[in-house]
Amino acid sequence: MKRFFAHLKWQLLILSRNNLINISIAVTVIYALIFYFIKDLPGSDKFLTLLIFNDPVIICLFFVAISVIMEKNQEVLPALFVTPMPIHTYLLAKIISMTIVGWLCATGMTIAMLGLDVSWINFSLGIIGVCIICGLLGLLIVSYADEFLRFTIRSIPVMLFISLPLLNYFELTNNVLFNIIPIYGALELLINSYDESANIIELLPELLSMLFWIGLLYYGVFKIFSYRVRLSF
Repeated sequence: MKRFFAHLKWQLLILSRNNLINISIAVTVIYALIFYFIKDLPGSDKFLTLLIFNDPVIICLFFVAISVIMEKNQEVLPALFVTPMPIHTYLLAKIISMTIVGWLCATGMTIAMLGLDVSWINFSLGIIGVCIICGLLGLLIVSYADEFLRFTIRSIPVMLFISLPLLNYFELTNNVLFNIIPIYGALELLINSYDESANIIELLPELLSMLFWIGLLYYGVFKIFSYRVRLSF
């Protein structure tokens, strides 16, 4: 456990040294300013959901890839993988560090826009779910990309796919198949967090769906990332 927390601290330090935390804060401020100027328009509450949802998606999907690519280029990964440190420790520390940054940014933006009148349990579970799922997808994609441009090209269809549940939310579609997309459960928790009276028990199916996809994605990422990284040494 001591090794894990040491590596988690190291991951946060890497994010800070590479200015990824500062960039995350800047992105969050930009989103908050956008909402400030459109908050009085009809349907602004749904646009708020889009901004809050998109913030951790960008932070966790792209920044986890940037950090891995930097570690590859700086020959950090080969050094890590010849040590006794389990791959699980590396992956979990990477995901949790990104989740901490994503949650803090989303929380700051939500407080600035809505104040404290939010169901924080539902909000936190939803944002954490979005962060973990997007971080895992970022690790999965970066396993097949050794440069950021290639990662970006491959991540675009993934981002479009996981965003499909938003079409139902904006009432552009009514497709029940979108409910099996990995991000659906986390998105529903986030949407229902605006109602302080929303009971987490009522959202148990969405929570279980989110946990199922996190477990499945982590298993796949562990297998694929381990193989691909070792192959590149």
